Amino acid sequence: MGPGIAQAAAAIAVLLSVIVRSIRSGASWQAIDDGVATAEHLRDVTGILSLQALQEAFGPPRLEDGVFPVTRAEVRRNRTGLGYLLGDRWFDGASALVAAVSLAPVWPLWGTRIWLDMLLIFASLYQAAGWAASTRFIGRQ
Repeated sequence: MGPGIAQAAAAIAVLLSVIVRSIRSGASWQAIDDGVATAEHLRDVTGILSLQALQEAFGPPRLEDGVFPVTRAEVRRNRTGLGYLLGDRWFDGASALVAAVSLAPVWPLWGTRIWLDMLLIFASLYQAAGWAASTRFIGRQ
């Protein structure tokens, strides 16, 4: 017998959230790697919301296209807690792993359902907090 309906729904929601967040943050990291990172890309991965703070951290963007000439290492050094909350490949990967194991039919063999439920709650809270934090971007230019 597999997990209950609530656990399965939570695990599926976590997996879908991880997929969507990975696509968005992956696109931002790709823009950074390609050298075409705009303020929006940097906001997504660093959590720095104001343009002035971005300019203090990375210098001014190029005038002709508004692109910040940054490297991945520079962006990692300037990430804030909000940046990790918006999407981090390790935290999202751990959330996806917990969700996948929660859906797997092997958990009764281990007798660890209580631990998986607790980890699934933490993974769900992390994903929900990330989506709540992303609402700070609504209406920002």
